[in-house]
Amino acid sequence: MPAVGETAGSVGATGAAVSVGMALIVGCAVGAAVVFAVGAALGALVGVDTFPRIEQVHPASASRSASTGIKKNRFICASPFGSFSLDCPLRAALYLAGRGKICYTAHMRASIAFVKTALEEQKVSPNRALGQNFCVDGQRLKTCVEQMTLAKYVIEIGPGLGGLTELLLEKGVSVTAVEKDAAMADYLIKTLPDPNLAVITGDALKFRYRDVPAPFSVVGNLPYYITTPLCTAILKALPASFYCMVQKEAADRFFAAPKDDTYGPLSILVQLFYDAKTLEAFPPDCFYPSPEVQSVFVGMTKKADAPKVDPTAFFAFCTQLLSMRRKTIKNNLKAYANAASALSALGIAPETRAETLSPGMFLSLYSLL
Repeated sequence: MPAVGETAGSVGATGAAVSVGMALIVGCAVGAAVVFAVGAALGALVGVDTFPRIEQVHPASASRSASTGIKKNRFICASPFGSFSLDCPLRAALYLAGRGKICYTAHMRASIAFVKTALEEQKVSPNRALGQNFCVDGQRLKTCVEQMTLAKYVIEIGPGLGGLTELLLEKGVSVTAVEKDAAMADYLIKTLPDPNLAVITGDALKFRYRDVPAPFSVVGNLPYYITTPLCTAILKALPASFYCMVQKEAADRFFAAPKDDTYGPLSILVQLFYDAKTLEAFPPDCFYPSPEVQSVFVGMTKKADAPKVDPTAFFAFCTQLLSMRRKTIKNNLKAYANAASALSALGIAPETRAETLSPGMFLSLYSLL
């Protein structure tokens, strides 16, 4: 049986340990409160936007709950502190200090979480009739934008929820976004306010690209069902650069060689006027909903020595020659009185089929006729 003195000593030691423990807990709580208060004051004073952001929840929506009043458009910021005890309270303080700000993390909109939440809040589903497949791979998208050479003025086709739009704006260009879906256009106006962004509700096929003052660029995730006519309308206007997300089979038309099944007027126009390349491949799981096709992002920059011909008239000429592929070029040129002499001057046999001619030969023949 322990002596009375030993028992008293044990109790005293236990009490001292409890006191030290309580002091540590109170000290940590006070320290956290101080850091929290400093963080809130700092955020309010200099603006939370000045801190590097590491997370962004869906912007410009209603409160998560009426009791907390914490808006979804607040965001968490990275702090300069490495320790857990200092970092967490400061992050929380900056989170609360940033209420009401509408600002975005790079390529945040091109994510599955953002897209699903945005569609749910609007109570809409992707419109299959408009070919709506939203890109949810922000990193691939960002890689493509980093490779773009853009004019100061950019026309964006089908911005949707703004996944590509926000990345373009980060490059400091002025963007005019053409969106056929009125609900999407309205959503973009409300949630991505930027003095360099103008949103037009309209059909990209009816947009008058030739009336846009040069130089300008065109960028877009193109609806697959109108890729060819839309690319044709755009390229006839000869933008300084053209960057488009298209179905891989459609992209093959841009690079097709003579005698290929996909070789046509669009191939000739692209190869004569532009330096074209594939920037990135986008598998089906890069989109929501996932399409049943492979996609690629193609980039085209206008050549410094591009031909000085009317692209619309030249395109019509190429279309005429390739409209009946089985006929010889002599038969396809019956409307031209000097066809025989032009073919002879270029060393083209009358029985040649137009689909075997190179883009350069089409241009030379057009110039002579």
